[in-house]
Amino acid sequence: MAPLNLLVETLAQAQYQAIRGGQGVGFSPAPPPEHRPILVAWRDGLPHGLEEGERIPAKELLRLERLACTLLAAQGGLPPLTWATFYYLDRHEPERVLAPRENLLPHLRWRARNLPAARRVHLAATDASFLLDLEAPLEAFLQIEGSGLELYAWPEERLREYLQAAARGRAPQQATLEWRGQTYRGTWEELAQVVGAIRKVKLVI
Repeated sequence: MAPLNLLVETLAQAQYQAIRGGQGVGFSPAPPPEHRPILVAWRDGLPHGLEEGERIPAKELLRLERLACTLLAAQGGLPPLTWATFYYLDRHEPERVLAPRENLLPHLRWRARNLPAARRVHLAATDASFLLDLEAPLEAFLQIEGSGLELYAWPEERLREYLQAAARGRAPQQATLEWRGQTYRGTWEELAQVVGAIRKVKLVI
């Protein structure tokens, strides 16, 4: 990965726009040839700074707090954190919280008990180690320990949807499903076929 200072210098000279599309960022008009290797080197971190479909001048990218944290974490300048973005039906702008990983699960549980239900929750680690996007009704929580990600999901009729959402965010990541004294390992899609009438599971990546 190119040093962060090279990215800063490149974006400061940018005369093009950055556009988020899916899991990538495009630029229009095309950056000059000397900029492209630097932008390619940071392609995994840049998407976390923009909302889907968002378009801004590329030179303004580093003014975004959420992107700056992601890039610093990728360089080892910050401990891994998680951006939790909450979308509500009655609010024009989403609410974004930057949570230490050890506080993420307690924070999500507290919100579920004390605040109005969000229509969507988007979770993204600053080191790009995971990305999960869940839609209402939201009854899923994440817990990260070391290099592992645990997903607690219930009720049973929603579990397959959670697995499929996680598959979209992390495919083709392998995971372990611990359920009723047995252990299953496979991709998110394979585990989605395993689940049946269950109340609660723990998924460990």
